[in-house]
Amino acid sequence: MKLNMTFEEWDKIIRQGVGAFDIILTEQQIRLFYQHAEELMHWTRKVNLTAIKDPREIAIKHFVDSLGPSNFLIPMKTVLDVGSGGGFPGLPLKVLHPYIDLTLVDAVRKKTSFIQHVIRRLKLKGAKAIHTRVEDLRQQKAFIPFDTIICRAFSDLAFIIFNALPLLSPGGKIVVWKGRMPENEIKELQTCFPVETLSLEMTIEPYRLPVYDAERTIVKITKTGNASGK
Repeated sequence: MKLNMTFEEWDKIIRQGVGAFDIILTEQQIRLFYQHAEELMHWTRKVNLTAIKDPREIAIKHFVDSLGPSNFLIPMKTVLDVGSGGGFPGLPLKVLHPYIDLTLVDAVRKKTSFIQHVIRRLKLKGAKAIHTRVEDLRQQKAFIPFDTIICRAFSDLAFIIFNALPLLSPGGKIVVWKGRMPENEIKELQTCFPVETLSLEMTIEPYRLPVYDAERTIVKITKTGNASGK
């Protein structure tokens, strides 16, 4: 087994983890996560996709952490995952909410190749990976603004918001996964993007990652007006 863990063990860990967020998954959804995790381990031998090798940590720190804050995202239809790396949080969210139209971008071609492979392996419709930098995405010919932009473990808040705002539709939101409360980044963000002036609303929600009881933070920026960030 690439994961060194049976599906039954994986199923139990995932269910216990998402249960802390009142999320209920089907066996098929959990099986898709298992296949994704297997491919992640297989590719990580060749491509640096994750430093986490323990299957229990993969289950909680990648998959459960991707799903836990999903209530902050609803409603959503067109979703952009910035700096997706191994497909997190975008692909687990796509499995949880199959109706979303998901685009995942990463500046490293090997990572987008992996994501494309997983999309095919899991037979996910309405999902695609693009090899590009987020700051160049607006130049794509087929670019359409997104109502939801997500980002996990990618960069500092100011960089993310600056580059994501021009990609966001009016009324859309940017949701960023962070570890401990990023107080310095939030102060910098408030200096660079005064929310009242730019018609933005910021919501900060702390949560605990189950099993490891790790401190996590969600920063949500809602575009209430025509702010472009540039």
